[in-house]
Amino acid sequence: MSDQLFEVAFSGAVSAGANPDEVKARVGKMFNADADKLAQLFSGKRIVIKKNIDLATAAKYRTALNRAGAECEVQPMGGAAAPADDANPAAATTAPAAAAPPQQLQSSYDGEVPPPPQTDPLGITGDQIEDLAVSIAPVGSELKDDYQEPEEPDIDITGFDIAPVGADLGSPKKEPDPPPPDTTGISLAD
Repeated sequence: MSDQLFEVAFSGAVSAGANPDEVKARVGKMFNADADKLAQLFSGKRIVIKKNIDLATAAKYRTALNRAGAECEVQPMGGAAAPADDANPAAATTAPAAAAPPQQLQSSYDGEVPPPPQTDPLGITGDQIEDLAVSIAPVGSELKDDYQEPEEPDIDITGFDIAPVGADLGSPKKEPDPPPPDTTGISLAD
């Protein structure tokens, strides 16, 4: 990678087929922008979103904005078009990379930034699913609705005792040796 710095600029362009209101909502959520900032971003004037960044970071911004449905431009700080745009000019004018078929994702790989993972191969994102209601449970709450405490096992501990303080727990008690066998009735033959 070179030491060249880039800037990401946006002039309010929306991807073909994208709903402008949805794009504004996604971009507003991405940048935590209020209505005034969104009006300024989508006014049609060229606004620099981020400058003095490396090519990998600029490509991440471009990918995120393209996924939101907004078309941005990445240029070197000198003003010419970015090498990634020259390598694949169709990538800046098509629909977001997330909605592209897998073969288009692979062809847009420029060697500098790896392609984004295919998280939605059908072109469906989480915000398009109405039944997707996700929340975070409060600390200490039960995560399973039908959770039942396990029954306490019935273990017989009557044969156990507690050793006195300082006792050596590693040495078992030694039983006394058994008495020797009675050999009085045994004789040796010659």
